[in-house]
Amino acid sequence: MFDLQTVWLLMFVGGVFALFWQSRKVAERARLAGSQYCKTHHLQLLSIAMADWNISFSKGLKVVMTFDLNYSADGLTSKKGEIQIVNGKVEQISHWS
Repeated sequence: MFDLQTVWLLMFVGGVFALFWQSRKVAERARLAGSQYCKTHHLQLLSIAMADWNISFSKGLKVVMTFDLNYSADGLTSKKGEIQIVNGKVEQISHWS
C-alpha cells in the first residue's frame, strides 16, 4: 500500500507540522509571560515577536527561543526588552529603561 518513499515523506511533513505547532505553543507562552510581566511592572505591552532560536547539546538538548518585547512606560515612547524561553519554559524576562 505505502512504499518507503511515501512513508518518509509523511514523516517529514508530520515533523514540519509538529515543529510549527510547538513553535506556536512557545510563542503563546511568551505572549502570556510578557503580558503578565508588563502588568506586574505597570508597563504597556506593545508587541512580542520571535527574534532568534537555536539548539545546543551542552548538558543535554536545549532549545532556546528569544522573543523581542516592545513596551511603553509612559504611553509615548517605545522601549525594548527580551523574553528567553528554554525547552518551553520561561527562563528570563528583561527590559531596559
